[in-house]
Amino acid sequence: MGIRWRITPKIEGARIAKSRRDCPTTILNPEECISQAIKKFSDGVAVAWSGGRCSTVVLHMALKQKPDIKVLWNNTGVEFPETVKFVRSLTEDWKLGLVETISERTFWECVDLYGFPMFRGQYTHGKLTSKEGRPMCCKWLKEDPMRKAMLRHRIYAVITGIRACESRARMFGISQYGQYYYAKTMRMWRFHPIAFWDTCTLSRYIEENGLPLNEIYSMGHDRFGCWPCTGYVTWKESLAKSHPKMYQALARMKGEPTLWEYADAEGCRQEAEPE
Repeated sequence: MGIRWRITPKIEGARIAKSRRDCPTTILNPEECISQAIKKFSDGVAVAWSGGRCSTVVLHMALKQKPDIKVLWNNTGVEFPETVKFVRSLTEDWKLGLVETISERTFWECVDLYGFPMFRGQYTHGKLTSKEGRPMCCKWLKEDPMRKAMLRHRIYAVITGIRACESRARMFGISQYGQYYYAKTMRMWRFHPIAFWDTCTLSRYIEENGLPLNEIYSMGHDRFGCWPCTGYVTWKESLAKSHPKMYQALARMKGEPTLWEYADAEGCRQEAEPE
């Protein structure tokens, strides 16, 4: 079972090379990175699990060293149905110590207050984004619930599935802060065991260990989060392909024509234009 490349191997290689070159911390292999996190924080460390393939790989690695490690899952209330099903199923199969966060506000309440999420570069009003530059729905549905859950369960560090090659932001983040560091905004330590893995290495680990994957990947999504998120470039195409009814409902809420309606309108316009 191979994983489709979202970014070309050449770009991935360049991002990994820069991150390794500029990384301010000692570079550790995944097992060593996880071992250091567990040794330093013991029961105060958790795996930040999204239900995605990267964090599932890290979770599998961490369980080998600490079978009772806490597993932190941000349930935003607008997760894809396939993600919820996968998280529930694997939690039972792997006997996970799941810590599930619940937000005080819903995504739709955030939309009423701040509007639908926009691309990061489009924000000009400070009240629409958190201090970290993310949409306010991220603050209410992810950041605040995670802080509260960590305090309640005495979690001081998280082990993530972040990889430098996934985006420019992640590349620069690891280049600046390192493979492990204290995040002041979240008031926690963060460890990134597979920070320098490319997609080929990730795919090989999944295949060799027979790991299950979220069904969402077979539906055309390379990365995923909240299903009604409109803050990334390909949200229309991805959602229309995997969940056409959900996409149609979301487009109507936004007062926009669907991709199909737009295509029909373009066809009609072209036919009406004189040659």
